[in-house]
Amino acid sequence: MADRADEMVIAGMRPYQMSDDSNPYLRLHRGITFVLFIDSLVLLFIGSQFTPYLPEGVASIVIGILAGVLIAVWLAYRRRSAIAYWPGAAVIGLAGGFFGINALMSLYGFMTGGMSYLLWIFLFTWATFGSARRSLSHFHPSYKNAYFGRSENFQQIELEPGEMLAACPHCMAILAIRPDLLNPKDACPYCNLSLVSAHLASKYEEE
Repeated sequence: MADRADEMVIAGMRPYQMSDDSNPYLRLHRGITFVLFIDSLVLLFIGSQFTPYLPEGVASIVIGILAGVLIAVWLAYRRRSAIAYWPGAAVIGLAGGFFGINALMSLYGFMTGGMSYLLWIFLFTWATFGSARRSLSHFHPSYKNAYFGRSENFQQIELEPGEMLAACPHCMAILAIRPDLLNPKDACPYCNLSLVSAHLASKYEEE
């Protein structure tokens, strides 16, 4: 591992999925597609909260249209359709904003004496940063190229036995790593941020 960059295994990806293709950004796309599905449900829930303020017939139409648009965006994004690229990023970003507002509201509730809000602070904060990071991924040239099918030559990185290609979870740089040798001290050579958390490393050491 000395003089070799470490690889990040994208959270939520099964081992067989990691070898489906040589482009780590396409694997990242599958993860973002799942997040987009969840965040679409979140936006649909938010929209349903405004229906009591609308006439009964109009409310059903509005929710139906919103659901149809969100489903269409998700299906198009899943197929890597060009028209869904920025709408998909916007859906994830809006859901992240919703999580952020709720994180601040939970923090206020905790500061005013509500100890039960502590859990919600962590959950909403985690969801906020997760959605924000995936939304910002759309500004990364390499992810954009992979989404639109523009070829990038990853074969220039010569892999040693047991190594894999993956994207840094922070700066999205392509790295060659040995997943079985990752530890919390391994950092991305470009952004110097940790590639794996201490909790995740200890979990696999115990196994």
